[in-house]
Amino acid sequence: MSSWGIFLIGPMASGKSVVARELAALLGAGLIDTDHAIVAEHGSIPAIFEAGGESLFRDYESRALARAVEAARDRTTVVATGGGIVLCEANREILRGEYTVYLETDLATVRPRIENARHRPLLDGDPLDRWATIFAARQDFYVEAATLCVDARSGRPKRVAAEIAEAHRRASGPRKPLA
Repeated sequence: MSSWGIFLIGPMASGKSVVARELAALLGAGLIDTDHAIVAEHGSIPAIFEAGGESLFRDYESRALARAVEAARDRTTVVATGGGIVLCEANREILRGEYTVYLETDLATVRPRIENARHRPLLDGDPLDRWATIFAARQDFYVEAATLCVDARSGRPKRVAAEIAEAHRRASGPRKPLA
């Protein structure tokens, strides 16, 4: 692993942002949410999709990932990524070189979070059907990029964060700053 980063991946509504906040607090680490970084720099995700489509958003997403990796060079940083970050092979390659945690979930778990989705452009139409289709297309990419897979279906972000922190501690042992 080339940095002090812990990168969370998984489908939309899997809890990446919430678990990342809990994990960062538990570790006293920095926190980056790539979707939040994109919104801060470029405006709302629906507006980005409207202006340039999904391809523009994916470009911004790749740039946000690269900046997050750089930020994690100097200190422990937890990074919540967007659900589609794994669509780009270059992003998967980057994630394979980091400590990347796949938050495993299912439709039953995310249903209450997405069934009335209004702010997720990819879920237009029937959000539950769209989520299932998107998840099926990406699931293998999540597994491929992951260092660790964690069951996030319990809905308890503190428990998931504690499990990740313990696994990361066991995997990395004592760490020294990179020169």
